[in-house]
Amino acid sequence: MIIWNPAPRYGIAVAMLAVFALTAVSRAQTTATSSEAPSSAKKLDKADELEDHLDQLTAKLESMRQQLKESQSEMAELRAELNSLRAKLAEKNPSEEAATAAATLRGSVEQLREQTDILQAEVKQHDETKVESGTKYPVRISGTLLFTSLVNGGNSDNIDLPTVALPGEANAASGSQSATVRQTVLSVTGSGPHLWGAKASAELSIDFFGGLPYTDYNTAAGSVRFRTGRAGLEWPDRSIEFAFDRPLISPWQPTSWLSVGEPALAWSGNLWTWVPQLRFKENGILPHGRLSAEFGLMDPAAPGPPATNGQRQPDASERSRQPGFEARVGTTLSWREHPINLGTGGYYSRQSYTYSRHVDAWAATADWNVFLPGAVELSGVIYRGRAIGGLGGGAFKDYVPYASYRSLRGLNDEGGWAQMKFMLLPSLEANVAAGQDNALAQDLRNSDLATEPDIYANLARNQNVFGNLVFRPRPYFLLSAEFRRLQSWTIAGDSNRDRIFGLAAGYSF
Repeated sequence: MIIWNPAPRYGIAVAMLAVFALTAVSRAQTTATSSEAPSSAKKLDKADELEDHLDQLTAKLESMRQQLKESQSEMAELRAELNSLRAKLAEKNPSEEAATAAATLRGSVEQLREQTDILQAEVKQHDETKVESGTKYPVRISGTLLFTSLVNGGNSDNIDLPTVALPGEANAASGSQSATVRQTVLSVTGSGPHLWGAKASAELSIDFFGGLPYTDYNTAAGSVRFRTGRAGLEWPDRSIEFAFDRPLISPWQPTSWLSVGEPALAWSGNLWTWVPQLRFKENGILPHGRLSAEFGLMDPAAPGPPATNGQRQPDASERSRQPGFEARVGTTLSWREHPINLGTGGYYSRQSYTYSRHVDAWAATADWNVFLPGAVELSGVIYRGRAIGGLGGGAFKDYVPYASYRSLRGLNDEGGWAQMKFMLLPSLEANVAAGQDNALAQDLRNSDLATEPDIYANLARNQNVFGNLVFRPRPYFLLSAEFRRLQSWTIAGDSNRDRIFGLAAGYSF
């Protein structure tokens, strides 16, 4: 083994520096002798200056010699330690030594590989080259390729995303097994520029849950659908944006990777429907937290089939020629360094029907999102309202008809959902949630809907309970298992039940 010794090079450097110094002195003396000085005092000053310069060079040389000695001493100590280590290693069994070294090397390589994967993911997320766009501002593409598979113990309205349990059919097999990628989501996010002191940003997402392809052999793929979107300006204490998103009165959402095409507990207590909105938000500071006030104008949807001619026609809310109104006041507090989010909201819109009939739609809500010690999170929303089928409640209905549809009344409704989240490990979480949407029986009794064969028109109450595990071995990869129980009540008759077990696998990018 060849050990490099820097001592000769240090010696050469010292000698060269000394020659350079003597040459400089000689030149200085020659120049001083050949030049004609105006006075002897000036010559003496130059001589003193030269002497000081020589003293400085001498001091530097001495310092370098001292450093060289210390380096040589340290190298000698290191050489002695190396020889001692070699002697100890020679005493061990060579095979044992090789096995230990190989195991250590394999562990180090695996650990380095994991760290490299994580760092590469973070670098791609935070320091990636922007996607080329029509402007100079950065655009980011992200999403989740999601595979879901469900086993239904009974019958439901949609085998890929069950929301209502149905009765069994005579002489027909009950239950199903399905797999799909229709709930895959793609998102595009853009940021910039700064305008009037505010930061501009925009985001949109699409999925493949917009319907089934016309071909009869590819129904598991789905059709592209605009999902949600928003764009706006954000100041430090306020913001304004236009959006196609869930209502302001539903700020929180349950966690389920089996329900992405529609959020978890949709039509079972979760007022979720994505509608066009223009929203304003103002933030304030409290002595022990923050206060926010939000207000929005919206175009609430009306439940029901689309027009048969394929063209968009005005629904009951749009025929009133006025927007819907929504508002929410929320506060964020802290308890033992754990955030507590509480809020209350309201909604109102006017609905116009044939024969000059009108319904006032409204809702009042309360919501919470509380973090507790032990990595436990509680969240949920409760509501009471009328004619809120367009928000995802009302058992799919805004009104109830009577006397062969000659009169109608806004359907009163109540419900909500709650979830408990447990962070068992940094990469493993468990969620337990339950929700219910309940149209009041006094409105449905003796109505024309009691004899309707349509499953949604005849629905009175819908209940959904689920529990799941979500495992993320890597930030970009997830696995989830979920059990769900659906129970749906008709206006007149027994309830229908469906038990569902599902698996999900996703790759986020």
